[in-house]
Amino acid sequence: MTIRSLRCLMLVSTLLAPVAFAAPDAGTPYAIKGTCEGLPRVNLKTAPGFCVGLAATGLGMPRGVLPLADGSALLTDMGGWGEGKGRVLRLVRRQGGFDSVTLFSGLNRPHGLQLGPDGQVYLGEDGRISRFNPTDAQPKLTMVIDKLPADGRHPIKTFLFGLDGALYINFGSATDNCEGRIDTSQPPLQQCKDMQTDPQRASIWRYTQQDGQWEGKQFAAGLRNSMALAIHPVTGALWQAENSRDYINRKIPGMKDDENLPHEELNLIHEGSNYGWPYCYDNNVPAPEFPQADCGLFAKPAMLLPGHAAPLGMAFYNEPAGLAAWRGSLIMGWHGYRNNGHRLVAIRFDSNGMPQGQPQELISDWGDIPGKHPMGAPTDIKVDKTGAIWITEDRNADLLIMAPVRGR
Repeated sequence: MTIRSLRCLMLVSTLLAPVAFAAPDAGTPYAIKGTCEGLPRVNLKTAPGFCVGLAATGLGMPRGVLPLADGSALLTDMGGWGEGKGRVLRLVRRQGGFDSVTLFSGLNRPHGLQLGPDGQVYLGEDGRISRFNPTDAQPKLTMVIDKLPADGRHPIKTFLFGLDGALYINFGSATDNCEGRIDTSQPPLQQCKDMQTDPQRASIWRYTQQDGQWEGKQFAAGLRNSMALAIHPVTGALWQAENSRDYINRKIPGMKDDENLPHEELNLIHEGSNYGWPYCYDNNVPAPEFPQADCGLFAKPAMLLPGHAAPLGMAFYNEPAGLAAWRGSLIMGWHGYRNNGHRLVAIRFDSNGMPQGQPQELISDWGDIPGKHPMGAPTDIKVDKTGAIWITEDRNADLLIMAPVRGR
């Protein structure tokens, strides 16, 4: 089977035409009115041309999602922050929604799901990457990469494949901003012990296969937590949305709160570059803990995003069947519970593969409105071949599908 035919097996969701739907699970906080691609339509404010359907509820702590060619989908339920509580579910289409079947359980904080160029599904737990054949009646996990850093504040593994088949993996920082691990006896840019570990945290690592074995090396550094990663479908460039530090107001005299500072970042990732964590923030401003840092040595963000928006998932919207108005945009979920979070946005890219303009909201006013909807917390984002956007929500234990409105 060719790579092209294998890819055709992946992100195609054959959504059924609108039909009468079964009642959503009892207790769902979403108000339902009509249908969206055969799913119960939820009362969310969307950009013109989209509707949002409630695909499944009661999913535990859903994180990663991967729609498959047969209309089913795979989903990771992290199960909480303790070890051994996670699952991988297969969601099977029924009238008005999806039913779930557990494929694997007892996993350690599973998050990332990606289809590899070999047709296997790759799964990220906190300390390892495994794979399995999604077409097997009883799939089995095979370990691919292990001994990944799994302790500290940011153990979750987000990853994706480049156009060349290389695997890029997030090694999140062990701390918020190196608190308790600063050695002031060292030069300004060597004071954070978090950046002296082996393997180095707050980095993106690139793995390639050599004689059947996966070998990795650091690709870029100074990235606090790269939960949102995407490959530009034309240029092949790696993009990262940075989850920046907390509590900077506790370090800057007279600053009342940190609602809008520091900004999250959208970064174009170049091999060998350092993006400044924990020494610098925003457009290379020295962190209050490291006032002598020479931030001019670090790469600047391509774009600053609102503070504490918490981007956890993103994907380029490049399917011919999708809405033309948004084609080529980067779709990003802002998971944060604070003022700038809980929304889905699109960032347009120009013909040179660079962002232009400000983020535009695809789902807005997604706060808690009793009788309409709960506060949203989008986690993973995937786009299928029909132009539908699959969204996991760990706060509400839901899977939503935002689909183009047909027949317009």
